Amino acid sequence: MERWETFERGQPRAPRFALLLTVRYRRHGEEEWEQGSMRNISRSGLLFTAQQAHPLDARIELMFALPRVIRDELVGAVRCRGEVVRSGRAETDHAIAIRILDYQFMRTPAAPPLTGVEAVTR
Repeated sequence: MERWETFERGQPRAPRFALLLTVRYRRHGEEEWEQGSMRNISRSGLLFTAQQAHPLDARIELMFALPRVIRDELVGAVRCRGEVVRSGRAETDHAIAIRILDYQFMRTPAAPPLTGVEAVTR
């Protein structure tokens, strides 16, 4: 495992793992889901790109399918809630870093979209 070389607020920064996945996200209280692209994830947060910027401290809900497939079915999906801790322009999109506040593993059929999923306790 790589060493924690960067610090955030005096604490070691958790190692990031590159994970290029499609994510669905929405701001807290909104009905419509938007699509973005996850860039990396750690035990405490994740970075994704979106078409529009989101302000610091905005509450975001995300869903993404886990990439491993067994017997033509996705192992599951993750639904998480977080808050924006960094936001900035990244080429044509906006890079948004969120701190994960809570998450839930879910079962889902092999084909997206990630709707009607059944929650599995963590």
